Amino acid sequence: MGSISENTTTLELSQGYVNVYKHMLSYASSMALKCAIQLHIPDIIFTKGKDQTITLPELASALQIPPSRISCLRRVMRVLVHSGIFTNKNQHDDDKTEEEEVYGLTSSSKILLTGGNNNGVPSVGGYVLAVLEPVTVTAFHLIGSWLKKESPRTPFHLANDEGLSLYEYWGKNIDGFGDRLDEGMESDSGVLKFVLKDLKSSFEDITTLVDVGGNTGSMCMMLIEEFPHLKCTVFDLPYAIEANSHNSTSNLKFVEGDMFQSTFPEADAFLLKSVLSGCSDEECVKILKNCGEAITRNGGGKVMVIDNNVINTKNDEAAELEAKLYFDMLFMTALTGRERTKKDYENIFYQAGFTRIKITRMFGLKSLIEGFP
Repeated sequence: MGSISENTTTLELSQGYVNVYKHMLSYASSMALKCAIQLHIPDIIFTKGKDQTITLPELASALQIPPSRISCLRRVMRVLVHSGIFTNKNQHDDDKTEEEEVYGLTSSSKILLTGGNNNGVPSVGGYVLAVLEPVTVTAFHLIGSWLKKESPRTPFHLANDEGLSLYEYWGKNIDGFGDRLDEGMESDSGVLKFVLKDLKSSFEDITTLVDVGGNTGSMCMMLIEEFPHLKCTVFDLPYAIEANSHNSTSNLKFVEGDMFQSTFPEADAFLLKSVLSGCSDEECVKILKNCGEAITRNGGGKVMVIDNNVINTKNDEAAELEAKLYFDMLFMTALTGRERTKKDYENIFYQAGFTRIKITRMFGLKSLIEGFP
């Protein structure tokens, strides 16, 4: 057996060490981001800073940080600047003192602004906090032991004392975890408002739509605002309907049901936003078949899937591919789903009885996948 050093240069080994250590501590970037959201740092820079920039002492004062912690705040901000969440005018000058640090917003921190600060741009801060919930992060710690087991279905089952799935845990912990997940899903939907007008051709030929697993109805509300002719129905589990039926309007109603077992209401279109990515192929086929049966009873229609862009390891840019792969790990850990390629989507639609699909890129990581019987 040869020595590692016989086939690997010292430089290559050194680079290997750096790469492993970087990934070993990459969660530090996630936790710094969580800290910034919890402390409302983007909002503080926006409202209290001069020309939307702020010095480190000004930021520390606004946050009421004790003097002994200011140097620690600087270190957290340094990670966030490196990650592209904030700018620092003196980023590349290591000789600058703490008093001379000047932070500003980037396109990333602008989508973390809340309330009246966001100028209509939905904040995705709630989604970040939901994904970084302790119970969700704990599930990642358990992947190794889970891989050696036939059951339970996901590491998330192992991460909570009651052995619940994410959806069961969500329904049982409405206050707290459930609230943050609701807010997170709403913010994830909210960013799509910028591109709905570009999808007019996909919605102008339908008058009724069922949002399967639509929860709070926020996606339907955006669609109705952009396409006032739509009559929408949120179709979801009883706990979701009970919590959100007060949002009903003349164009929006809420109906209890189970996407795997219940008969779907009839409609021209069935919307599945962030549903299929959380489901196994077998579950996806079951849901799509239920949609297909309702389409047949309606005399025609289509399925509209809004999910992360399909994986294309050959053509995806590095940052986008990395985000998709991390989402794939999240879907494996917290749910039973996965990210999919175009071929994967074709397979589940064809198995469910559909004849063709059309994929349109929307915004960020989102695509619209239309399935036709």
